[in-house]
Amino acid sequence: KTQVEQSPQSLVVHEGESCVLQCNYTVTPFNNLRWYKQDTGRGPVSLTVLTNKEEKTSRGRYSATLDEGAKHSTLHITASLLDDAATYICVVAAPCSPET
Repeated sequence: KTQVEQSPQSLVVHEGESCVLQCNYTVTPFNNLRWYKQDTGRGPVSLTVLTNKEEKTSRGRYSATLDEGAKHSTLHITASLLDDAATYICVVAAPCSPET
């Protein structure tokens, strides 16, 4: 079963416009949620880390929110640039335990 789901699958944004990416998850227990940006032919680059203690982060034109109750996160990109054309990945981490 899918435990992390992103939407929309693809998005066309004009330069200068803002956009929002969504991530829903069913992972429990929850440790943290990370957004990555991956350019074609390159490895993923971390944009942000969200935990239950830090539910909103900003880094330049990127800002992310986390609603742990709804198991939902958003990534906002403001004033898009051509350089923002990439794959964005939402990764949810669960704490390690002796049973896993």
